[in-house]
Amino acid sequence: MPPEQDSSAATPARESAVQFGPLLRRLRQDAGVTQRELAGRAGLSAAAIRDLEQGRTRAPKYNSVEALAKALALGAGEAERLHAAAKGPRSVEAVPGGPLFIGVLGPLEVRHGDVAVPLNSEPQRMLLARLALDPGTTVGQDELVELLWPRAVPANAVKLLQTRVARLRRLLEPGPGIVGARNGYRLSLDNVDLLRFRELTEQAAAVEPRAALAKLARAVLLWRGETDVQALASSPLYAAISNEYAAAVRAFATLARDVGEPERALEALRSLTARHELDEPLHAELIQTLAASGRQAEALAAYDQIRSALADHLGIDPGERLRAVHLEVLRQQSGSQPTTRPVVQQAPTAPPDFVGRANELATIGKALRGSGALSSRVVLINGIAGVGKTALALTAAHQLRRQYPDGQLYADLRGSGAATPSTLQVLGRFLRALGVPGRRIGTDEAEAAALLRSELADRRMLIVLDNAQDTAQVRPLLPGAGRSDVIVTSRRRMPDLEAVGVVSLEPLPYDDAVQLIVSTARRVDAGGNGVAELVEACARLPLALRIAGARLATRREWTVADLAGRLDDGNRRLTELSLGESSVLNSFRLSYAELAPDTQRAFRLCSLHPGDDFSAESTAVLLGMSTAEADRVLEALLEANMLLQHSKERYRFHDLLGLYSRRLLAEDPERESAHLRLYQWYADMVVAAIDRAYPQVLRLAEGDGTFGSEDEALEWLDQQLPTLLAVVQGAAEVGEPSLSWRIMDQLRGYFMIRLDADGWLPAAETGLAAATAAGDDRARVSMLINRAQAFGALGRDEDALSDCLAAQALAVSVGWTRAAAYGAHQIGWLQFIRGRLGDAELWMLRALELTEDDQGGHIRAIVVNGLGMIRLHQGEPAEASELFSTALRIIAGGRRTSAFVIRGNLASAVRQLGDVDRAAELLGELLEKYRRRSHLRGELSTLDELARLYSRRGDGATALRTALRAHQLALVVRDRKAQAQTASAVAEAHLALGDAAAALHWIEECLAIARSSYPYLEAEALLVLAAARHRTGATTAAADAAAQAAAIAASCGFRWLEATARTEGYLQA
Repeated sequence: MPPEQDSSAATPARESAVQFGPLLRRLRQDAGVTQRELAGRAGLSAAAIRDLEQGRTRAPKYNSVEALAKALALGAGEAERLHAAAKGPRSVEAVPGGPLFIGVLGPLEVRHGDVAVPLNSEPQRMLLARLALDPGTTVGQDELVELLWPRAVPANAVKLLQTRVARLRRLLEPGPGIVGARNGYRLSLDNVDLLRFRELTEQAAAVEPRAALAKLARAVLLWRGETDVQALASSPLYAAISNEYAAAVRAFATLARDVGEPERALEALRSLTARHELDEPLHAELIQTLAASGRQAEALAAYDQIRSALADHLGIDPGERLRAVHLEVLRQQSGSQPTTRPVVQQAPTAPPDFVGRANELATIGKALRGSGALSSRVVLINGIAGVGKTALALTAAHQLRRQYPDGQLYADLRGSGAATPSTLQVLGRFLRALGVPGRRIGTDEAEAAALLRSELADRRMLIVLDNAQDTAQVRPLLPGAGRSDVIVTSRRRMPDLEAVGVVSLEPLPYDDAVQLIVSTARRVDAGGNGVAELVEACARLPLALRIAGARLATRREWTVADLAGRLDDGNRRLTELSLGESSVLNSFRLSYAELAPDTQRAFRLCSLHPGDDFSAESTAVLLGMSTAEADRVLEALLEANMLLQHSKERYRFHDLLGLYSRRLLAEDPERESAHLRLYQWYADMVVAAIDRAYPQVLRLAEGDGTFGSEDEALEWLDQQLPTLLAVVQGAAEVGEPSLSWRIMDQLRGYFMIRLDADGWLPAAETGLAAATAAGDDRARVSMLINRAQAFGALGRDEDALSDCLAAQALAVSVGWTRAAAYGAHQIGWLQFIRGRLGDAELWMLRALELTEDDQGGHIRAIVVNGLGMIRLHQGEPAEASELFSTALRIIAGGRRTSAFVIRGNLASAVRQLGDVDRAAELLGELLEKYRRRSHLRGELSTLDELARLYSRRGDGATALRTALRAHQLALVVRDRKAQAQTASAVAEAHLALGDAAAALHWIEECLAIARSSYPYLEAEALLVLAAARHRTGATTAAADAAAQAAAIAASCGFRWLEATARTEGYLQA
């Protein structure tokens, strides 16, 4: 049975009582006095108070209780309650007195409010204590079993454990209690003294000194002594908590001395040193705090005590720090002046032209705020070479100077270059600056690092470690316990460095970049000619911007535009961005030299990626390795800040690093083979994607479809489109121009799905040029159709028709029948859009004839659908309905989206036949399917048809909401024809509501697009205009609009619209 399925057991009778010890401690804490202060007021010893609170004295005398009540200034009610508790536990009904509380910072304590929960079973106490020592963390079954049965584990140990946990839960009820997990249990309770202790110490680290002192005082008061659960007294977990308390006491003492209130820490120090008689740092704190309180004699006595203990138990003398503290006390007693510590200020000055970075400075300041931290804190600043890490660190150090009264240490670690100082060299410099004689530093790195930690233990300093290579280089230079902090800068991200704050530095925002140029050049107007171009040429990198500004300052004859022009040439830009010892190129070289050989190879070859960003999958192909290996190499480049994370799974270069990568690539022998391998992979992948996304589309080649679903294939195409278009444009570079038309042949299917996607026409023209140059007629047919449909998507119908005619003729001449049929269909469709129904029908019938041998094919289905649309516009909805139904039967099992389009056309025919309910049912089903697939064009066309249906029903309000939503989608997908069509639907809805003025506004918007471009829409809109004008009383103008509609309809063969216009049927709108 798993832990979460504990068996239940009968609830034992239990007694609850208000215990004297916890009550006394709470009353004392409420009064804000220490045990020693209370003892003094009540005339008792501090040990007596401690024994009373910890329950070791179970029957206090009446007079002692009375003295305590008076010392605490208790009211009559509280005093009576204290006396009652002193008389011993009384049997009462188990009624919880408040929220559940568990205390482990001393003898185990459990209570509901002030009502104690007695734990009489030692196994229960052990279980609860172990869970409470790590609240919120699951403790494994095995560990708990070993705790309860350390010698011989019974065969049914797990079941016995479950039973004991169940009983313990009932003792703790009501309350969150103990929660079972898969293989153990955890205590789900926030009201634990250990959690409150940690919360207070964490808060103390983030606030100002006096507030930190108050929080540490409250934290220290929570400690009630050693645990009374002997099975856990020697456990590593309890030892760690004891060390936390000791560190808090040391920090409390140091802070108390700093703010001039050393007496506040004496009680806690004395109690703790009594239990740790050989702890030198702790005794040093006691001696210093006694001396700071004016108790020099006691301080010297304390030193003698620890010196004797060390000699008796360990046979050693006190360490250097303890001896130094002793000497300081002797000097104070003799009246001699103590030796003044040198205040070291090694950090160089911050750059005078530093700009921006307000958020980053705030992050550093917040991370290092407050002085109550128990140990040193580290802030890491990382970023690419030249991004301004050192400038930010030095500016932050300057702003924080008052926070570190003992000064600042600085070291340039110089990455891994030839001049990189050894760790021992840096330690030696720091120690000598702190006044340590050279003979004491020695030649052992570990000893020198320990000596630095000792020297910094009672100082408050800021250490700036600039240009670090890795965590191993930094770690020996970090302070230990104490209040000194560190700022590290590195070109690497250093994920294994334990930092309280990380600033990943990016290039400057545009305005700050301009300001930096202006301040360094000293003669540039921020809005002047060429400034924007210069900033972008420098990629907003501070080092590059400073160099550019300095070059302008020294070349008075140059204008900003002159320098921007010199930097416009990517081949020489890195060379131009150098001045004296400052050089972007040299900075990049240093970063590159630090990379491992396989990472250097990846850095070079990744510049071959087409487009702005790339994935681990394509990098694996480029490098000829597995995706997992490519992931590892890319992570190494990210960690070294030689690459940027573009999105969750994609990467890119910083502009200048991209230039450097291409510069290195020029001499790489792998360049051509890797380049071709990558482009060929993209060509294969796009075939596989279209196999899933639109397998019925006419194309030159088909594959076996490696994508799992249509959605997965479309997602890949959406993500990779910019890259695929870049491959199309760059195919000639790899010596395979045929890749241009091979990829575009496939992408036509994608663009037909995503009609609003950018880049179709220029890529189609590139593919056509490559096919023409190669003399491949079938490829030319494909590319002519491709460019025709790209023209059509842009509304350039005449150009589209010209290409379709050329493609159809060429397809016939080369015997590509399916392409000839498709070309005929496209010509017919373009004629249909232009309102030339007769020509459209001839071409559709020709396409139908060419598909006789492919009765179940996709092309035949769309041809039959085209004939249905012609019949619908000719005013023959019954025949149109039959054709749409035929097309649906042909396409059954084929492309779903094509079937959706035909079903929508069928709904329009059914509506015109008068079966409004059937049309509404069809449209409702379609709308749900389109929305489920996030198909915006399908959704807008369905909403448009639904809006017209609602208007015919007389439901103007619903029609208006639906039509406005359709129009909004038409604007989103940037479809001009759809914008006109949906504007007409909005106008009809306003008419249905009786708002002729609004209808006139919307129909004019429709006509502004439809006139001379979309005859059917124009004629239809003119009928709505006639109806709106008639409603306003402008009958002559209404008749004119109807006459225009009739003329257009007659010339195009829109027989139903013509009849409506001539018989004044539009007045029923």
